[in-house]
Amino acid sequence: MTNPASEVIYDDVPSEEPLSPDEDMIYEDVQRDTGALEAGNGWSSSEFESYDEHSDNEAKLPTKSMRKNFNHSNKKKYFQLMKAARSGTKDGLERTKIAVMRKVSFLQRKDQLEEEDDAGYLDVAVSEVKHPPPELSPMPEGLTSHQVVRRHILGSIIQSERSYLESLRRILQYHRPLMEADPRILSPRKIRPIFYRIREITQCHSMFQIALASRVAEWDSTEKIGDLFVASFSKSMVLDVYSDYVNNFTNAMALIKKACMSKPAFLDFLKKKQASSVDRITLYGLMVKPIQRFPQFILLLQDMLKNTPKGHVDRLPLQLALTELEVLAEKLNEQKRVADQIAETQQLARSVSDRLLSKVTGYACTPA
Repeated sequence: MTNPASEVIYDDVPSEEPLSPDEDMIYEDVQRDTGALEAGNGWSSSEFESYDEHSDNEAKLPTKSMRKNFNHSNKKKYFQLMKAARSGTKDGLERTKIAVMRKVSFLQRKDQLEEEDDAGYLDVAVSEVKHPPPELSPMPEGLTSHQVVRRHILGSIIQSERSYLESLRRILQYHRPLMEADPRILSPRKIRPIFYRIREITQCHSMFQIALASRVAEWDSTEKIGDLFVASFSKSMVLDVYSDYVNNFTNAMALIKKACMSKPAFLDFLKKKQASSVDRITLYGLMVKPIQRFPQFILLLQDMLKNTPKGHVDRLPLQLALTELEVLAEKLNEQKRVADQIAETQQLARSVSDRLLSKVTGYACTPA
């Protein structure tokens, strides 16, 4: 029998092959569990560019401009560039060269990496002594079948959120030791993009859990939960932090892969962290959970709505909450699609630029 500790443990990150439009809809198949996500191919050094501790290419955090859709003109330029580069013809390559030499202005984003991208973020420690997690009281007698089922679904929401918050906190337990390691394992400039927006997401859900605990405490008298979801997840801040996280996810995974291959100390750090956990879940397994969170919420609220009779005080709030979450999931989907288009085009532009530079260098070295 294979010793788990000796296995290659970070091979569950999906390969970065291009996805079809249907496969790329990360919020579509909400009924799936993480199994499909963790079935990717093993890591191969041939998949990646060279990794340099001082390189900036992979360590840039997404900016607000990445959250805006392409306008019609930019979409046209994008597809023209992709078609030209893939055509392989002299004319196609020439048009691609022109696009690159013009700096592909429609793809420009800020080059600076902020030392701490925490503007407007207040790091508030939430004490479980002052704010204990939600806890359902014993089930009273005389409940209808709908009330019993709704209570069970509420219990699932409580347990699901508690587990999710624990996963977020476990991700942060990777971040601090890496930042404080001596000797240094990775530079802070490489570490920050990996854990981008995790603290803000954790704060959002810590606040949600406090409100959820208050609502659960009065459940038998109010039996209302939909309005809490509307109040908690219709805020623009929630969309902003999740958008940033989702858009940066592919970049974060690429950084982890490259660092594991080029920095043995980093791979060893990840192995030890995983081995010390009860469930032996990988860092990728933890970091994919924010991607899955809103689909899980949608499923739970759909079940709650199915078991909420017409005329119930919670029916309309649940319908509103489902609408809010579905719109939020769709926005994240669209922004992820745009971010992936930008990343693909920038990679193509870099590749073409490298080929052109190589040709120029080759010509310069050729004897007259």
